[in-house]
Amino acid sequence: MQPIPRRRTTDGPCPLSFAQQRLWFLDQLEPHGSAYNLPGVLRLTGSLNLAALEQSFNEVIRRHESLRTSFKTVDGKPLQVIHDPSPISLPLIDISHLPEQEAQRLAREEAARPFDLTRGPMMRATLLKLGLEEHILLFTMHHIISDGWSAGVLIREVTTLYEAFLQHLPSPLPDLSIQYADYTVWQREQMQGEMLEAQLSYWREQLRDAPAVLELPTDHARPAIQTYRGASQSFELSERLSEELKQMSRREGVTLFMTLLSAFKVLLSRYSGQEDIVVGTPIAGRTRRETEGLIGFFINTLALRTDLSGEPSFRELMKRVREVSLGAYAHQDLPFERLVEEISPERTLSHAPVFQVMFNLLNHNDVDTLIKLPSLTVETTAPLDTSVSKFDMTLYALERDKKIQFDLVYNSHLFEDSRMVEMSGQLRLLLSQIAANPSESIKSLSLVTREAEALLPNPTEELSFRWEGAVHTRFSEQARRVPHRLAVKDKQDAWNYGELESRSNQLANYLLASGVKPQGVVAIYGERSASLVWALLGVLKAGAAFLILDPSYPAARLINYLRAAKPQGCIQIWTGAAVPSALAEYLTTISCCQLKLPARSSLSDVDPLAGYSTDNPSVAHGPHDLAYITFTSGSTGTPKGVMGAHAPLSHFIKWHGETFNLNESDRFSMLSGLAHDPLLRDVFTPLCLGATLCIPDAEHMRSPAHITEWMAQEKISITHLTPSMGQILTSTTQTTLTSLRYAFYGAEALTKHDCTKLQKLAPSATCVNFYGATETPQAVGYFIASNQTGDDKSRELSDLKEMLPLGRGVEDVQLLVLNSCLKLAGVGEVGEIYVRSPYLAKGYLGDDELTRERFITNPFTRRDGDVMYHTGDMGRYLPNGNIEYVGRIDQQVKVRGYRIELGEIEAVLSEHPSVRETVVIAREDESREKRLVA
Repeated sequence: MQPIPRRRTTDGPCPLSFAQQRLWFLDQLEPHGSAYNLPGVLRLTGSLNLAALEQSFNEVIRRHESLRTSFKTVDGKPLQVIHDPSPISLPLIDISHLPEQEAQRLAREEAARPFDLTRGPMMRATLLKLGLEEHILLFTMHHIISDGWSAGVLIREVTTLYEAFLQHLPSPLPDLSIQYADYTVWQREQMQGEMLEAQLSYWREQLRDAPAVLELPTDHARPAIQTYRGASQSFELSERLSEELKQMSRREGVTLFMTLLSAFKVLLSRYSGQEDIVVGTPIAGRTRRETEGLIGFFINTLALRTDLSGEPSFRELMKRVREVSLGAYAHQDLPFERLVEEISPERTLSHAPVFQVMFNLLNHNDVDTLIKLPSLTVETTAPLDTSVSKFDMTLYALERDKKIQFDLVYNSHLFEDSRMVEMSGQLRLLLSQIAANPSESIKSLSLVTREAEALLPNPTEELSFRWEGAVHTRFSEQARRVPHRLAVKDKQDAWNYGELESRSNQLANYLLASGVKPQGVVAIYGERSASLVWALLGVLKAGAAFLILDPSYPAARLINYLRAAKPQGCIQIWTGAAVPSALAEYLTTISCCQLKLPARSSLSDVDPLAGYSTDNPSVAHGPHDLAYITFTSGSTGTPKGVMGAHAPLSHFIKWHGETFNLNESDRFSMLSGLAHDPLLRDVFTPLCLGATLCIPDAEHMRSPAHITEWMAQEKISITHLTPSMGQILTSTTQTTLTSLRYAFYGAEALTKHDCTKLQKLAPSATCVNFYGATETPQAVGYFIASNQTGDDKSRELSDLKEMLPLGRGVEDVQLLVLNSCLKLAGVGEVGEIYVRSPYLAKGYLGDDELTRERFITNPFTRRDGDVMYHTGDMGRYLPNGNIEYVGRIDQQVKVRGYRIELGEIEAVLSEHPSVRETVVIAREDESREKRLVA
């Protein structure tokens, strides 16, 4: 191997190395930053000769051109400018009369003081006097002319020279055969032709179609321009566990680096939901003997990509990591910066290219050393600068005192300390399981730490079931208590509780007399109105279940609903518009009864219920009896009929009122869609409280300005909205809703922006994010988005990420995030959300097989009747126990990067409205496909 020649003359500037070029570019983006300062500390104990120390530093500066280099731009190209040596003096600051904390403060200030790359020098040193025989030497170099190895070179040379100069001897150090600038010229000559192509060919293939970003859960939105504010968590493994991991590594033929990196990648995969993980690792980059004694920026970075798919054992994963690592070491000569130029990833200023997470196994000798000199002891430390994080996170590992120690350094603009504390505990837990059984599948390794066990739901806990009567029974109780209070009103009609009780009793008696049987189905066709409420109560009091037919739906779709539900009767509420002919014809085939209800204002002319008793028929109801049928949207296939029972509806209504202190003085709005179960919150929550339900007419519903004006006129205090409707309400009006106390959101992803705009419209309103599905009637999870209630589960909006969490389960409901092995996910781990509760839907209408598939026996207890519904929603636990939504996973939508045809996109979005809020159209290529990233 030919040595690196000394080809550069001392006259004129020379090019930058590839690594220097990247740091120069970053400095142009953020001039005079301190993210790439490399601080060091020497504690000097004993008799110090300041003159000898200064002479030593000056000799090192003379020897190494890099320490007297600055950078300038010529014709748009950055160049190194090497200056002649000039003597320096060490500033001496006497702090002997001050607490030692002053030294720490000055050290932090020194480490954060920026360099000017255009002027130099790129190294500085300051001496702090703590006492007669106690000093601290602070030195800082910029990364553009130095690296961790260089710090060791500097310390060794300074101490060697100090010992010689103290005795008035000449420098014992041999002359350097080359300078860093010679290396940069040689590097650029080498990185071309066949050698360059061989290196590039390997890395092109290795990183082909690699993910652009590791989607770790963050506590704060990623800034548009990357920041570097850092924080850290330190932890260590026991001596016993550390030894077990080292022995296991030897048995498996891998290094400790490979074992620890494999475990770290398991954790990153479980956090991100990705199985293609790229992690960076530094390598000294001094593959030539001539470079070993130089101060310069030689360190290179390797991108280690591992495929974790196929549910490998940890033993198999170590083999994969070993193969990738050895391949990378064999191709380490290609500068990372040159690699980035070649593969041209989509560049963004918000995160580092190729990888965003680093792993570094430190050498003990590079961290601290005790040097004995005549009359002086030098304790050298190379502390991690945890105030700076150049990546999203970096895991440092170190073997010391027979223990493996870790420092997890992270970007504190992205992550809260609590998340990183939990992540540290999870890595320790992973390693203990791995040491015990490396043959275990990586998917089955648990991330539930002891601390998390006290925070997360216990899936073996027995949930209580209470039955306190159906919603129409509770309405009747209110009618007896407050018969003259206004119950429901629309543009035409107003009913008090006594009147609504009597009229709904008449309707129930009519249905029974017409042949409607208990548990039979009655279809109700009509717009939102007081008469719709009348019909719902009448059907329930007759012991039947209702199916609401929304007139805005196509007739063919409604006919399919009717065919599936096979109703015994049909109630048509006057809408002012003709029923579509195909639907009208089909309705004539319904056997028992076909009743057309006019508005109350028309009853004096035509009363189809005249003569029927106003007494309550008092039909017996059980908690599991059918109360209603509603259909899913069916965009991915035939709409599925979901059978809702009485108990889940009653349970939610009671919890709803008690949790948020809803009361009879509240005025509720009916804004929910007619065909979906949230409408039942609108209707039955007020009627079970003795409150008032206000219903807008069609004209109001067509105009956002009219809706908000109507809400203000009606003094609405409680409303249920979708985020889309909330955005419409807040977009075009100046009306202020002073009476609004609560806005309950559901059906779509809710953002902080949505809540902020709503609270500008309604200053006294508290926003609540509800979570649920048609199969989990009403809401089964909730999150309070401001702390006006004083609830310990609420959070100030300013503290939240843009996408609000789904929250926690309501009373007697557990929201369980389970991994692919149906084990409880740890905090931060991506999994599917399962709803465990005795208050679930009865199942799917006419589809027992699908019911068994989606409503499963709790695998943690295997008890009959202990059922969970798997939602198809992906989520993860936050460090406080709340759940955040990640995306959908089903036949057409995956959590990350699943391709679908253009024609399917709208169908997917209509089936899963929550995806609409988080979907990013990332690419459209020649095959006319788009990538959805949920």
